[in-house]
Amino acid sequence: MGQSPVSGPLAFVNELALPPAPAAAPRLRAAAAPAQTPGKSASVAGNSLMAFTADVSAQHKDDLLNSFGLAQLAASKEGYDAARDPLGYYRKVTTILSNIGYTGQSITFADYQTTTKTVEIDKVVLEIMGSLLTAPELEIVKAAVNALKSSADAGGAPWQIYSKHSTHDDNGSFSVGLANETNGNVAVKLSAFHFTGTATSTKFLWMSYSSTSVQIQEGQTELVLNDSVYGRIRETVANKMGAHAQSYVANLPAL
Repeated sequence: MGQSPVSGPLAFVNELALPPAPAAAPRLRAAAAPAQTPGKSASVAGNSLMAFTADVSAQHKDDLLNSFGLAQLAASKEGYDAARDPLGYYRKVTTILSNIGYTGQSITFADYQTTTKTVEIDKVVLEIMGSLLTAPELEIVKAAVNALKSSADAGGAPWQIYSKHSTHDDNGSFSVGLANETNGNVAVKLSAFHFTGTATSTKFLWMSYSSTSVQIQEGQTELVLNDSVYGRIRETVANKMGAHAQSYVANLPAL
């Protein structure tokens, strides 16, 4: 009998090593991500902020969050460090995703050229993503960033997770994505960012930094989820995430 086409991705997931799941703090445990629901929404998975159009099904939202979380955790376990080597880290993340049902190009980084005396990272994010997205998609990302700020202001679990996995002393690495679904096919437009050269604030996205004291790199890619592959390993990925989900994935307030 020939080898099942899913045996490769299934074996790959089973062989992935993840770091030990942390004991969730009571506040994070209470705010663990509930099941996804239809409609425009946004969630965090580690250092990724993922915004969803209303066309993305609840199941595919779960799929994206579990798979991105799995890829990040596995990359970290293998020693890829977003703080020291952001390009290597994000390339590893996309490589892992490509082995579990995603297609797309690896991320390459370029320096962001500032033209003002001060820079606010959230504005850089929206500027960069504006070149990737349609106007309606960009509005959803703006709403997601605003919801993340509300979580930061309230000290909520989504911001605690995102900030913890995005900042490292004098630098930070994070990504922002927009997922859309058309006829059952899910595509993610993803921008990754790395900044360095200044002490990170507790609300690093919205602080104003001197353009001479911070350097920003950014990279972009688009990933497409092959549901015929991923659907057959969905349960395995979800089980692999297991106890990690409490402290790694959380939903933002309604957009």
